[in-house]
Amino acid sequence: MRALPFHDESFDVAVSSLAIHNIPDADGRASAIDEAVRVLRPGGRILIADINAIREYETRLRQRGLTEIRVRSLGPRMWFGGPWVATRLVSARKPDSVPTP
Repeated sequence: MRALPFHDESFDVAVSSLAIHNIPDADGRASAIDEAVRVLRPGGRILIADINAIREYETRLRQRGLTEIRVRSLGPRMWFGGPWVATRLVSARKPDSVPTP
């Protein structure tokens, strides 16, 4: 996730489902977000479903210049062990031009 083997701007959609939280450190999780943004075409969407670090992902996407950032619950069907381990979705759109970090 931190070094995707794809060219820049290769995809219209990037999806991560219950994966990024498995990276043990915040810098590593930020690298995974950065890679997803890198391979995303302008106007493309990123969707991250996860149980942890949702605000961290949201903050990183803002830092990378993504827009239309939204966070929402995926509801009871995506609870792992009850509402205290609920999955949420962060979605965002890559604008036509994003500043290089």
